[in-house]
Amino acid sequence: MKRKFFFASLMLMGASLVANAQGYKDGIEYYKVDKLDNAKELLERNLNAPATDKAEAFYYLGQIALHQGKLPEAASNFDKGIAANAANPYNYVGQAALALKNGGDAKALLEKARKLVKKDAKLEMEIARAFYDANPVTYAKDIEKCIKNARKWNADDPDSYIFEADTKADKKDWGNAAGIYELAFDKDPNNIEAYVKYANTYFNVNPGMAISRLEELQAKVPNSALVQRELAEKYYADNLGAKAAEQYGKYIKNPNHFAQDEVRYVQLLFFGEKYKESYDLATSLVNKLNPADSKVFYMKRMQLYNLVQLQQWQEAVEAGRSFFANAIPQGSNYEVRDYTDFGQALQTAGFPEEAIDAYNKAIDLNPKNTDLIRNLGDSYADAENFVKAAEYYQRLVDDGNHKSNDLFTLSNYYLGIASTESLDATTKADALAKSQKYIDEVDKLVPGNVQIVNQKAKIAKFREGDNNNGAALAAYNELLSILETKENKADYARYFKYAYNYLATYYFTKGDKNTAKTYYQKWLEYDPENESLRNYVNSLK
Repeated sequence: MKRKFFFASLMLMGASLVANAQGYKDGIEYYKVDKLDNAKELLERNLNAPATDKAEAFYYLGQIALHQGKLPEAASNFDKGIAANAANPYNYVGQAALALKNGGDAKALLEKARKLVKKDAKLEMEIARAFYDANPVTYAKDIEKCIKNARKWNADDPDSYIFEADTKADKKDWGNAAGIYELAFDKDPNNIEAYVKYANTYFNVNPGMAISRLEELQAKVPNSALVQRELAEKYYADNLGAKAAEQYGKYIKNPNHFAQDEVRYVQLLFFGEKYKESYDLATSLVNKLNPADSKVFYMKRMQLYNLVQLQQWQEAVEAGRSFFANAIPQGSNYEVRDYTDFGQALQTAGFPEEAIDAYNKAIDLNPKNTDLIRNLGDSYADAENFVKAAEYYQRLVDDGNHKSNDLFTLSNYYLGIASTESLDATTKADALAKSQKYIDEVDKLVPGNVQIVNQKAKIAKFREGDNNNGAALAAYNELLSILETKENKADYARYFKYAYNYLATYYFTKGDKNTAKTYYQKWLEYDPENESLRNYVNSLK
């Protein structure tokens, strides 16, 4: 899996959606494909619904408890099933399964069940499973007899074939298991258990075929929560993100979906770049879940991530503060992205000091990440701490992990140090020398670049101070020669203004007012709204 993730819901549990679910029968389907916790949740969720056959529901709740080793709970559920409907044979099979587990005699219970529905293939295979779960070796002959009976009474019933395929899967004989599951849904084209078990068995061999079978099944049983979910899961596992997101969107409208699937859907929407939808779904979960629920932590994380992508910086800052104030679930940790997204939000929203703290924590988790180092350096620059800003960019350059633009930025930050009034002269001189060094390096790598040449001119101008001795003259003339080649000169207006400002001031200081006036006029061409400049030019004779 190339990405992990971490998904959501719109609180779509309204009465209008009831038609899209199968009630307690969804729980039975989950049980049959060995998803016991999910099955139990759905059976209990729908237990008191008018359409629920309580005897059947209690039988499967008892089987779940039996498989989980909770024998007293299993016995209680089978008893409740008999109390709900003594004519239902399955709870007697459940009691027989308990007796077999305990090494007792189940004959009388099984005879009672068989008398209630005579020569029933499905019941016979439930009896086979009771023997198999107790001890497949000890009861091998009983199991074989059940299979023969089932196929004699109803050769087209799929349950005996599903049982046989299950025994192959237990031995990790995946190829034969898949083939027999396929035979089972050939017998019953709408059999959910056979299709899903086939897809789960065959997915690692041929994911496309497994997905195709589930798509075929969903067309036949569109309201099955299990099928909707399994298809979404298979899309996701096969890195079909867009299809997975669309399928999850359908599935979570089913009242028999699970909260963890809502969480997954949030993330699928995020990875599908549907940031507003992902944020809204995450927010709905945060609002409806118990604050102590661990899923709140992950949904607050997704709120932060989505708001950063939406460039809603102030809201992202607030979401980040709420996320980091939330208790961390046991077994979880903060991730690098938690800090970098929060840092980006803080930096952009005007909280550079807090951004520095966030980026530092990110670097603690991933000290070699060059993007983090850049972010931290830029945050220090936003806080006007150019010493620290240059320190982080210098690390990039010294490690050889830099790009040409990093040299330009480093030169700029060293110029920032040289411009800091509170620093001593030696530190300033050293910073100015380094600023010159790195701008010269990047100028060789990227010759004729407007920004680089302008930076050369800025450094030279800084060196000359208020002397106007022409130290930057060559650089500004070089800048103008580059600018004159540009077709879209208006896009470079600010650079023309820098150059003409310097040249006009230089020649005026030297007493050459005519040349100075020429440059003032050129400056005005690129700064026509500057009335003070216009009045000054008009005053020159």
